[in-house]
Amino acid sequence: MNLFYRIFILILFVSPACFATHLAGGEIRASHVSGQTFKISVLLYLDAASGGQAASATNEVNVCMGDGNIITIPKISATPITGSNEILLALFEKNYTFPSTGTFQLSLSLNNRSTALNFPNGSESPFFLWTVLNTQFSNSTPVLPNLVFTAGVRQVFSMDLRPAVTDGDSISIRLQKLSKPSPGTCGVRSLDYSYIYPNDVSKSGTFKINQQEKKLVWTAPEIIGSYIYALVIDEWRDGIRISETYREARINVTDKPGETVQIPPYQFAEEGGLVTSVPNLESPEISIAVDAYPVPTEDYVTARAYSKRQSVIKLQLIDINGRVLREANSENSVTVFQQKFDLRKFTQGVYIIRATNDTESTSQKIVR
Repeated sequence: MNLFYRIFILILFVSPACFATHLAGGEIRASHVSGQTFKISVLLYLDAASGGQAASATNEVNVCMGDGNIITIPKISATPITGSNEILLALFEKNYTFPSTGTFQLSLSLNNRSTALNFPNGSESPFFLWTVLNTQFSNSTPVLPNLVFTAGVRQVFSMDLRPAVTDGDSISIRLQKLSKPSPGTCGVRSLDYSYIYPNDVSKSGTFKINQQEKKLVWTAPEIIGSYIYALVIDEWRDGIRISETYREARINVTDKPGETVQIPPYQFAEEGGLVTSVPNLESPEISIAVDAYPVPTEDYVTARAYSKRQSVIKLQLIDINGRVLREANSENSVTVFQQKFDLRKFTQGVYIIRATNDTESTSQKIVR
C-alpha cells in the first residue's frame, strides 16, 4: 500500500472521530429544486471552545440517500451562532436527484459522540441524524430556528420551534428517544433505550413540547451538567405525512443569574399519549412501551414491546380504521416481546402497532 492511500485511510478514520466529539446538535434538511432534484443540507452544531479546529479541518460529510446511494456533501460555511460565542454552525450542502418518486430516509452517522448526564454511555453510540422525505411532493422540509444551548439551574428553559414554512403545510413536533442505526453502512433507525430524558435524571419537573406555541419547555433543570435530547418534526399535507426531520441537540445547565422557579411534580416526557421511554420501574403510571422499526418500511416492520413487570404481551398491527390486521402473543409472561409483521400485501399508508400487557396498552404509528 503506497503512502498516499495510507494517509487517505488515516483521514477517513481519524477526521470524523475528532469532529464528532464536539457535536452539540444537528439535523438534515431537504429543499425542493425541480422535478426529483432537492438541495440536501446538513447542519452540525459544534462546540467552538474545543471544536473550532475540528470544524475547520472537516470539509465534507457522507450521507446515505435511502435509494442505495451515498453522496459526499461539501462544507459551505462554519459560522458562530448569534447569541452564543461557543457554538459554530457548520453547513454542508449539495443538490441531489432521486432516481424515482418515493419515500427515502436520508441519514448520517458519526462516531465518538460526547456523553451527557442523561446518556452516560454516549461515547459508545453513534451520532445518527435522519430525515424521511416523500419526493412525490414538491416540498421543502421545515426550517427551524437555531438551537439554544444554555439553561439555568431551577430556571425555566424555553426554546422557540416555530418553523419557517413556505409550503402551507401543517407541522407537529414530538419528543423522541435518541435514534441509533442498525449495523451496516446505511443503517435503519431504531430507538436507543439506554437513553433517558433530561428530567429523568433528577426525577423532577417537566420536559415537554408546547404544541400550541411550538416551544420546547423544561421546567426546570435541577442538576448542573450537559443533557442531550431529540425532536422529530412531522410535516403534513392533506392528511399525508410528507416529511419527518430528526433533530438532536445538547443543553448545558449552569448556575446562571436570574429568577428561579418552584419545580413542578415529575411527569414522564411523552407526547401525544404515546409512551416515549422505557417503563419506569418506580412508577405505577406507565407499565409498557413499544418500538417499531424500520419506519418507513416497504415490506416488514419489527415491533418490540417492553413491559415494566412480567406479563403476557400482545402485539397488534392495526390499520387507520382500527381493524386488526395481524396479531401475536408471547407464550409466557415476559418483560420483552418482539414480533416481525409482513406488510407487503397492504397498501401504502399509516398503520398502528399496539402493545398490550395485563394492565394497559400503548401504540406507535408507522408508515408503509
